[in-house]
Amino acid sequence: MGQAVGSRVAVFDVDGTLLRGDCLWLAARRSKGAMGQLLAAVAVLPWLIGWQLRLVSTGRFKQQTIAAFGVCEAVNRAQAAGRADWLLNELRDQLRPAALQRLRWHQQRGDRVLLCSASPRLLLQSLADWLGVELLCTELKQHDGRWIPKLASPNCKGPEKVRRLEQHLGPLDGLTIEAYGDSKGDRELLQAAALPHYRSFLSEPQPYPAFSLGPLLPVVALALLGYGLLGIWSQGDQLVPLLRSLWPQIGLGLLLVLLGYGIRYGRWRLLLRAVDQRPPIQADARIWMGSYAFTATPGKSGEAVRSLLLKQECGVPVPPTLMALVVERFTDGTAVLLLLLINLPLLLRWQVPLAVPISLGVAALIVGWLVLRSPWAKDQLKSNAKRLLPRKLASAGGDGLAALRQLLQPVLLLQATVIGALAWSLEGVSLWLLLRGMGIEAVGIGGATIAHTAAGLLGALTLLPGGLGSTEAGTVGLLALQGVGVATATPATLLIRLMTLWFATALGVVCLLWRPRRTP
Repeated sequence: MGQAVGSRVAVFDVDGTLLRGDCLWLAARRSKGAMGQLLAAVAVLPWLIGWQLRLVSTGRFKQQTIAAFGVCEAVNRAQAAGRADWLLNELRDQLRPAALQRLRWHQQRGDRVLLCSASPRLLLQSLADWLGVELLCTELKQHDGRWIPKLASPNCKGPEKVRRLEQHLGPLDGLTIEAYGDSKGDRELLQAAALPHYRSFLSEPQPYPAFSLGPLLPVVALALLGYGLLGIWSQGDQLVPLLRSLWPQIGLGLLLVLLGYGIRYGRWRLLLRAVDQRPPIQADARIWMGSYAFTATPGKSGEAVRSLLLKQECGVPVPPTLMALVVERFTDGTAVLLLLLINLPLLLRWQVPLAVPISLGVAALIVGWLVLRSPWAKDQLKSNAKRLLPRKLASAGGDGLAALRQLLQPVLLLQATVIGALAWSLEGVSLWLLLRGMGIEAVGIGGATIAHTAAGLLGALTLLPGGLGSTEAGTVGLLALQGVGVATATPATLLIRLMTLWFATALGVVCLLWRPRRTP
């Protein structure tokens, strides 16, 4: 049997979703002439800066904007003249045809249709009446029937949208909500909906994305600027000729790095099989590589988006994949320690006293493995998960420990460590190729591998985004111990970082943005 009509609800955000623009901006332009708009913009500028710096709330900034542009006065004059539809023509001109078509489809099907917007009622009520829908929005105060620029309700944005829906409709559990939104302010609404449509009016649901590339951009810009300045400082006008001469080594090195990613993905599938998870390889490989878009985050924590995307696209539960990711990072550390142990005679020849810290590191890993398998760890993980983890990942506290115990098997850890060491070694060979191309023959494959991997481990321990600064300094320092001058070690270090960290980031971004077309 079909679902009762009364239980189906369609909720549309307005600004940026139903409309191409922002209705408050349309009202501000309509309220004042060009000079008045300029003066109002100057008056609002300090509030805009405070809002951007999160010193001023969105609601307070909205109040000041409405007051500065005289929106309430303009609406009051129009209503006094019998023109309640003062802004309606402008709003209708801004309607997205696809959005209007979808809204009418819901009405024809008999669904209950609502607009849910952060914009104030005095601007949207005429549009809601014309569309024949209900309206939930930010409320302004009235005095003697006249609007005044003060909020009478919380700004209808984010969690407030869901709260207002529950207040208006009652419990949402028995309803099938189909929601349409376009921004972070609609995230909670889309997450509460059974059928979310993020920037889409197709029949196929489109959930709110589990990630945003915005925080990545400043890190990339800072890194590229720093690399460019360091490259010019170390090579001067010889930088471009050097890059041209190294193209064969760079190309071969990138192929080796790609092979290393393929080997690492094999380790990931091995860990997934250990927790009885077998998502489709095509989707899993794309998501796995896509998570590397966030490898330049403190401690690579942003890679946890992998678990959210596997849950969203493949229905894989979060706890086991999150624990598999933890073990993946853990075995990266053990792989570096294994490479250092293999090359211990070389380290001793450099007179680097690493034998003691390496031994202590191995002992710490063994103790950590025993602790994680203890009942005490289970109790601590359950009690602290909700406090330490994001809300969506907090469920990993209970179920995650069972998956973690499946993963912390000595044979599995040894296999994952060996696989990780092989992948890291390929990156070391890439650095060695660069050094050979620059005429440095004193550094062997072992020395190049240590310089790259040990510095990478140091950078990860600093918890800086991508280990920026600390990893580069560590690689230059370890190459200097082998007799490589700073002027040569610096461009080699910057190139291997571009070929590994930032190449992985670029591939990750491509994989996140590319999604296979699905038939509705």
